[in-house]
Amino acid sequence: MKKILLIVSSSLLLANSFLAQDDSNFDKKFRFGLKVAAQPTWMSSTDNFTVKDKTGFGYGFGLVTEFKLSDIIHLQTGIGGDFERGFVKYKNTATLFPPSGVGAGYTTDSNGDLKEAKDGTNANSFYTTGSENYLLTSRKIKATYITVPIILKMMTKEISGFRYFGMFGGELGIRTGLKADDKVQQIAVTTTPPYLNLVSTTNNNVNIGKDGSLIPLRFGLNVGLGAEYRLSGSTAVFFNVNYFHSFTNTMRKESKYIYTSADTDPNTGAIQFTNLKQGLMMRAIRINVGVMF
Repeated sequence: MKKILLIVSSSLLLANSFLAQDDSNFDKKFRFGLKVAAQPTWMSSTDNFTVKDKTGFGYGFGLVTEFKLSDIIHLQTGIGGDFERGFVKYKNTATLFPPSGVGAGYTTDSNGDLKEAKDGTNANSFYTTGSENYLLTSRKIKATYITVPIILKMMTKEISGFRYFGMFGGELGIRTGLKADDKVQQIAVTTTPPYLNLVSTTNNNVNIGKDGSLIPLRFGLNVGLGAEYRLSGSTAVFFNVNYFHSFTNTMRKESKYIYTSADTDPNTGAIQFTNLKQGLMMRAIRINVGVMF
């Protein structure tokens, strides 16, 4: 009986010793945590007609998981949600659209939904009662993504409770929402010459999801620097600043709805559109804070 008690007590002491060591370990084989992020965001344009405007402000949050590969190398992944904002403007020279000058414009139906600018569309069916024509001057793009980063995290040894690290990797994003607030000039009919005028107005929460990239996936670079501070055992708070650089277009290469010219055949009434070329890539500085367990 004494031998059994000795074995049991020894086992309990040994287990307690292992648990105490694990609890004090700043560098477990697996950790998880939570984060929130504030992120200045902007759009980079690769087409000639659209240019970057001011920087927007977005935010994000997510679950972080981390796997120890060596004493200094960890693999970090997880899942999060990012709400991004980017501003662009258009190089319009039009004084009236159409037909003079060059401008990016779109047409909405009586419900305010965008009409597809498709070659061969009859003018009588495109410009119907209740439809509106707009010259697009600038746009605030509001995008929502589910994000999955895959990042190598290179860490120093613990120094007075702190560990410093660099991050390098990629990120996969799945688009779940795409809307826009547009500053436009509406083509208004008047009873006095010149009978057509441009009236400045705004169209908010325009659904541009169908004009987004055909495959709603985004790939990008994610790099950064940061530090962790151990609070107790394996629990630590962290702070890092990352730069995100998208490699994939947020929009379709050629818009289905925005056109720079619309020429109507006088004999058939068929419209020939010149659709806007689009190349908008998201950029962001992400300021992350969180806790790891």
